[in-house]
Amino acid sequence: MPLDIPAFNTAANRARDRVRDDVHPTDVAVEQEKLRALVPADASEEDRDWTARVIARLGEPPAPPRVWSELFHEADRIHSVAYPPVGTTDEQITMLADARRQIWEIAGRAPQDEQDDIRAMTQDLESLEGFLRDPPFPLTDEPFPSTDG
Repeated sequence: MPLDIPAFNTAANRARDRVRDDVHPTDVAVEQEKLRALVPADASEEDRDWTARVIARLGEPPAPPRVWSELFHEADRIHSVAYPPVGTTDEQITMLADARRQIWEIAGRAPQDEQDDIRAMTQDLESLEGFLRDPPFPLTDEPFPSTDG
């Protein structure tokens, strides 16, 4: 019988969550044994090796949370102010464009390992700016019609 990869992945993810639960953690060895029971005896060597690595990693402590630089936080503050934009359509477009420019400038000064994450903050700003410049339907300040009486 082949390994049911989706079922194993689901069980491994749930086991990881139970092991790392700060309030009600469960025993790692018990969870590892449950996962081993999901690997059929006739599983391929590749599946046995892969599942063994996943099961072993269950006992490893999680990586510490990432510590972002002040430049990352500065870019995040700029993003928070600009999204959602306020004002007329032209003012909103200007606000979004200015925020994108500032965030890209910050990314250029940021540590190498944060630059892509900072630049990614501009994707939704650019998308909304494009929508405002060329809306797929007429924009209006009137609320959408509702049947909520």
